[in-house]
Amino acid sequence: NISNRKFVQEDNSNIPNLFLSFEKYINLESFDEVLNDMAVSDLVVNLYMLFDGLWTWLYQNNNDDLRFDDDLILRIVQVKKDRKWGHMAYSYLNGICKSRRTSFFTYKIKSCDELVSPVTTSLASSREYSRAKFVEKLHHGQFKFTRTVKHATKCEHGGICGFLLQTTSQTIRLNENPREYPSEIHLCKDQCSPAKMHLALVENDETILPLTWLLKPLCDEEEISWEWGWLQFHDRDERKFINSSSALPWKHGYPLNSGDQLRFRLFYDF
Repeated sequence: NISNRKFVQEDNSNIPNLFLSFEKYINLESFDEVLNDMAVSDLVVNLYMLFDGLWTWLYQNNNDDLRFDDDLILRIVQVKKDRKWGHMAYSYLNGICKSRRTSFFTYKIKSCDELVSPVTTSLASSREYSRAKFVEKLHHGQFKFTRTVKHATKCEHGGICGFLLQTTSQTIRLNENPREYPSEIHLCKDQCSPAKMHLALVENDETILPLTWLLKPLCDEEEISWEWGWLQFHDRDERKFINSSSALPWKHGYPLNSGDQLRFRLFYDF
């Protein structure tokens, strides 16, 4: 039996791209259907989330006949303008997981100055973890983020600006309790609005794996083998989740190896 942990976020600590379901889109037959729906969806609140949704649909489907011409990119530009969204970070697109099914789409988006900015700030969690340790911390722990030396801001209260993402069996949220912060960093709430954060997973400090539309992490009863959407935190011969009624029928998975080093990365406009 599979345990689908109930991740419930507090409203004031919500990161908008986490724990959304792709069930509505996974079996749609055309890219246009996905784009048309996400373009007006209340759940899609920034360009990152739209890109992640379109990218995920492409990753899960064979689209050899699909052509990404300039008109299609202009449609996405118009959606961005209509929704009054900001740009995406070039580094996000440059690091996104490489796949034959998604590479040309990513290239077209990355090449459009109206969609991409070279200066959008991103922050990586301060440590990398092995696959097993990352899952352990995902179940219950915290991930620390601090500004880089180049962008560090000394707070009037002392210490460098930073924040903690607190994870439990039910939440991933911004920790807003100053008493729980280490002495070397200080929470600046005006610079850490969860509503403006976009969380991704980074493999070996190189490959960005989008977390939008992956719903909730699933684990077995022993809490040893985990999957998060199409991301597989177990060895290839462990197929415990494939037939789970709680999981979506993903067509293509991405196995994370035991030797991988993992960390979160937040894309955020400071």
